[in-house]
Amino acid sequence: MQKDVHSECSPLPSGGLIRLQARATDLTTWLAPTWAVLCGVVASGRFSWDGQDWLRLALLILLVDGGWGTIWSALGATDWATPLQRWRQSPSDEEADNTSIAVLPYTLPDAPGGRVRRVLGRLHAWWRDEARPNCGSSLQALVIALPVTALLGALLGPQLLLLSLAALALSQLGVLWEAGRGVVPPGWDALIAVTWPWLAGHVAFGPVTLPSAGLAALFALSWGMAWRTRSNRGRAVAAGGQLLAAASLVALRRPFPAGALFLLLVPQLALLPWTRTDHPATWYVRYTRPWLMAAMAVAAFAL
Repeated sequence: MQKDVHSECSPLPSGGLIRLQARATDLTTWLAPTWAVLCGVVASGRFSWDGQDWLRLALLILLVDGGWGTIWSALGATDWATPLQRWRQSPSDEEADNTSIAVLPYTLPDAPGGRVRRVLGRLHAWWRDEARPNCGSSLQALVIALPVTALLGALLGPQLLLLSLAALALSQLGVLWEAGRGVVPPGWDALIAVTWPWLAGHVAFGPVTLPSAGLAALFALSWGMAWRTRSNRGRAVAAGGQLLAAASLVALRRPFPAGALFLLLVPQLALLPWTRTDHPATWYVRYTRPWLMAAMAVAAFAL
């Protein structure tokens, strides 16, 4: 069962413009991975606007948002811990003896076949009462998303296939980070929703450069730490990521885009005082994310 974990410290998994698993959330969350993909494509400077590149871009968005996004949503927003804990409290093998699992003919209760039946009965009861109600829809989404992701990654090339494997590994690590409680860590969400899609957009059309990868990481810092703006550290990192991105553009001799990043940061800084007492982090994220997305686009065009 998926939880609404859109609290002041825990976002829903970003993505959902193309989703193999239905989920309601706000527009900027829908657009996050697709927007990052487009920024990566722009940063590559290799998009030729012909039909082949448009087809490649469409497949890439389907891979990132439909494939990676579905996997991340199914894994990150599902409470896996509770069913696993209740497995220990499920009926014992002896108590499961009266389940609907058929008795094999000529099988004695104490024989290996009888013991296997009791174990299967216990597993059946646990799946029926705990696992299926809580995790069934997510498992169905994973069954669809995993082969689709593998197929699209193979069609787009070995680099995208490797990035897909890395995205799957990061999604699993994000679940383990929160012990499978269905709580989405903002840092992991930013990594999967911003950094990885940006890299995918770049590598799909050209070799990744250090400035592009660095900007993707810096914007992911601001993206994730926007959920932590009630703490001094969270505010510092959220603003610092964009300041470092602007400084990077200055170092790359892009002063005008760097100045635009400073200007786009001003409204975000102006809203920070309200996050201390008056408004939750969801409010801050809702009204500042468009400015952050605009800064990502400016930085991508500047490369």
